[in-house]
Amino acid sequence: MELNISKENSDYMYEIINRIIKECEPGRMPCSSQEAKAAEIIKKELEKTCDDVAIEPFSCNPRAFLGYIKIDISLVLASFFAFFLIPLNLTNYWGYLMTFLSFSLNLISFLILWNEFFNYREFIDPLFKSKNSQNVVGRIYPKEEVKKILIFSGHHDSALEFNLLTRLKLGYPILILLGIGIMIIWLVTSLIIVLLILVNLFFYELFIIFILTLFIIGIPAFLGLFFFVSFGEKANTVPGAVDNLSAVAIVLAIGKYLSSHKDIVPKNTEIRLISFGCEEAGLRGAFRYVSAHFNELKKYDAECVNMDAIQSKNNVSIIDFEPSTRTKHSDVMVRKLTEAAKSAKIKVNESALGGSGKIEKIIGQITGGTDATAFSKAGIKALNISAMNLKEMLQFYHQPTDTIDKIEHGSLEAVLKLCIAYIASTFIDNKQK
Repeated sequence: MELNISKENSDYMYEIINRIIKECEPGRMPCSSQEAKAAEIIKKELEKTCDDVAIEPFSCNPRAFLGYIKIDISLVLASFFAFFLIPLNLTNYWGYLMTFLSFSLNLISFLILWNEFFNYREFIDPLFKSKNSQNVVGRIYPKEEVKKILIFSGHHDSALEFNLLTRLKLGYPILILLGIGIMIIWLVTSLIIVLLILVNLFFYELFIIFILTLFIIGIPAFLGLFFFVSFGEKANTVPGAVDNLSAVAIVLAIGKYLSSHKDIVPKNTEIRLISFGCEEAGLRGAFRYVSAHFNELKKYDAECVNMDAIQSKNNVSIIDFEPSTRTKHSDVMVRKLTEAAKSAKIKVNESALGGSGKIEKIIGQITGGTDATAFSKAGIKALNISAMNLKEMLQFYHQPTDTIDKIEHGSLEAVLKLCIAYIASTFIDNKQK
């Protein structure tokens, strides 16, 4: 299939990224006024090409997703200090009390990490202030009765600045993995100590050197993680051109393309163009959308092609698995998108989020998730498209340097082609049926 992206559509994508960045400075962190302003701009653009456009408001606790890190570090440090206080022996059973307290604090910190990051659950969110955000949803209705829904999505909020990335670059994943490693080792060690003390086999002197060494090694990670993001507006410094206005621009360009190529729209398929809010707050916008529309998404066998971080034209990847949240995406969609790429002569890779190399797989454990996760976790067909040069990303990812010059010319066009080819393949499938 020969697909051509006009210069007009190509220029439009870069222009809309520039416009949103300039009009919504300095960044669009979740639930900020800048995020809301970006949503209004996107809504007006979708109104030019869609049959119906709506802003769907929701509330969440945006600072909980990264705010839990400070709580976790405080709990782990308190756990170490509880152990170090055992020799004071201030009251009867003091050693037992401090040992159980140490383990309990460790366990709580792990449960918070496991739920908030590795499962994206709103585990301690009520401890943080609730704020308002919004999803922007454009609909292109089919000529005949709706039998299927096809979604293309991205997110318009930008990340809070990751201080460790800005300052450490390659040291960022090393420090993160060190911190998580120390937490897990200390949790297991404190559990062993509890079990030993229950059978009167615990000797403080045998453990103190090991635990003190563990504590000292962990200090750099604990300090770095505690200041992972800044407080308040100080963290709102990321323009978010790659992550994720690149995807928003493609979503908007799909609308422009379809408005002048109505013949490729499947006759029984409704196209939805969505920009989510609060992705950087734990995919809250996508989770809210899936929850609100779950019944119709299941009824009409919805498919979601989500896009996140489109930067490199030579690294377009179909993401079939997201390691952090252990999310498997739709095999059916992966196969269809791969075939669409072949027909459009677009080179794509099929991989897990973060990459398929040995080192990339390790780093992939801490990459987080995409909005496609919210759909796949709910049993709605979904996948994610990313196009990131991992060797370059440390220079701008979640940093003030995430500017439009980081997007390679041709990357947005390649992914736009891929999405159009997917729509066209759906049209052909429906016609054959």
